[in-house]
Amino acid sequence: MDANTEQVQPEQRDQDPEQAAPPGRRIRSVVAASTVGTAIEYYDYFIFGTAAATVFPKLFFPDFSPAAGTLAAFGAFGAGFLARPLGAAVAGHFGDRIGRKAMLVATLLVMGLSTFCIGLLPPYATIGIWAPLLLVLMRLAQGFGVGGELPGAQLMCVEHAGPRRRGFYGSWPQSASPIGLALSTGAFVVIGGLINDEQFAQWGWRIPFLLSGVLVLVGIFVRLKTHESPEFERARRRQRNEVAPLREFVKNNRPAALRGIGMYLGVTVIYYLVTTFMISYATGTLGMPRSTVLNVVLCCQPIFFALCLTGGAVSDRIGRRAVYVIGTLGAGVAAFPAFALIDQATTTGLLLGTLLLGGFLFFYVGAQGAFFAEMFDVRVRYTGTSLSIALATLVGGAFTPAAGTLLVQWFHGGSTGVALFVIAIAVIAAASAAAGRETLPTRTVA
Repeated sequence: MDANTEQVQPEQRDQDPEQAAPPGRRIRSVVAASTVGTAIEYYDYFIFGTAAATVFPKLFFPDFSPAAGTLAAFGAFGAGFLARPLGAAVAGHFGDRIGRKAMLVATLLVMGLSTFCIGLLPPYATIGIWAPLLLVLMRLAQGFGVGGELPGAQLMCVEHAGPRRRGFYGSWPQSASPIGLALSTGAFVVIGGLINDEQFAQWGWRIPFLLSGVLVLVGIFVRLKTHESPEFERARRRQRNEVAPLREFVKNNRPAALRGIGMYLGVTVIYYLVTTFMISYATGTLGMPRSTVLNVVLCCQPIFFALCLTGGAVSDRIGRRAVYVIGTLGAGVAAFPAFALIDQATTTGLLLGTLLLGGFLFFYVGAQGAFFAEMFDVRVRYTGTSLSIALATLVGGAFTPAAGTLLVQWFHGGSTGVALFVIAIAVIAAASAAAGRETLPTRTVA
């Protein structure tokens, strides 16, 4: 019996009947609060990526060539990932010591304030070098806030769920990613349709950032009304959470952490290729209209949302590992066909290619919330999940859009290098998922 099994068993024996089958109203409230808040945080995070691919190069890096300006804007985009491990460590420590709920409110507040401030920044033409410096500083604050957001939201759902529904309920916060991306892309599409390109570049791009202030207030209000995680409360009553979570994580959870990092590379790299890089590649290299590309990205999100929930539900029946391995290998197989469709530079080709590659991604990412929660003991679960995700995004997500841009240049304007990149990452993620035993509770509880 492996370590994962030993960690799951006591949690299942200790469950009260009412927690094993939580009332519908409570779980729906937790899922709604987690999903709404995470969608708002993703909205904040993604509007930066969309702006980095469209308007930031000219506004904040005007002295660069078009290609260099795009790389510089993506560099600012990547700066947010540098702060994510620190945010994950802080949120994880306090989330494992004082509770998940307080950290979810704090992360949302930090994220919302920094995003709102970006909407107020003057461009390079007004304050010179201070413009890109302040932009990077606000991006670092965004990264700090988001470091503990998704893991905490997933844990709230998983730890409120019954043991046989963890995959489905744990997939809801991750499904907020398409919601947040749809909101951010939709905001740019609507505003871009109401004003001309010159007005958009001057002041229109600020509106999505300023709207964050209103959305964050809604998210905080919803989250304040939720209940604390029952598993965390039981651990606190037994005084099982008096360990130093970070020290315990580093000392006793290194194999699980390495496995989690490898698995999440398959999420973060492919995700930012399908979203941020794809917008830049389609508008820049392929010369497609920005409005067309954004509309395609927007149209994909409802399908990704449904696939994410499907993946979580399927993982409750066949196991987390099976869903993850099938999905990651599927993404690798789909890489060349997907980019062949995208390279046609047509609306239909872009839509089908994005759906093909992103479809596999969102299917297996639906199992990730429960998969990661079941890999770590409740005492260090927030820390372990947060740091595994944050370190993976630091390695794989921070510079993925820039790496994709460089690979296109190295392969003479084609997508071959990007497709090979997807295949390599998919193999790493599949191997990491297959490295340990299944964590599905119904299979590990004797």
